[in-house]
Amino acid sequence: MFLLQMSGVPGAGKSTVAAHVVATHGAVAVDYDVIKTAALEAGVDLATSGKTSYEIMYALARQILGQGHPVVMDSPCFWPRILDQGMEIARAHDATYRYIECQIHDLTLLDERLSQRPRLRTHRRSVNQPPVDLGDELVDGEAFFRGWEDRVERPADGYLQLDMHRPLSDVLSEVDLYLKA
Repeated sequence: MFLLQMSGVPGAGKSTVAAHVVATHGAVAVDYDVIKTAALEAGVDLATSGKTSYEIMYALARQILGQGHPVVMDSPCFWPRILDQGMEIARAHDATYRYIECQIHDLTLLDERLSQRPRLRTHRRSVNQPPVDLGDELVDGEAFFRGWEDRVERPADGYLQLDMHRPLSDVLSEVDLYLKA
């Protein structure tokens, strides 16, 4: 049994990899964006929706692992606490901790992915457009994404970085090998 923590900028392919892991390895995905969108739609204010959503994600991961199912935590791993909680939850349930970071550096491709994906309320609309709840003011997307890549939290060792510019079949076979190791 494993707990897989996804990481990467919005639109990098985390949910695509998570869906593959669910289909191939029988894991259950816990998607931060789905939780946060539901919280916002239920009236939780934007300021507290992020922390609330992470706490719900951790609780669901604990429950699902406790039921004997592998888990994929699908969220950008941006804060040290997210990384620490993932490792702690895996330890508490005697599960193998795995971490995959999806990397994409081509902002034109990233913008194309962001604008074409089915969009939740919490998703960025494009490289330069934040999620709808953050308004319509354009931001410097290049600075935003480059800064994000620099601040992603990573475990000290034993993780997989995926170059998401490669063909998806190559990337997913690498994921399968990593999860079987």
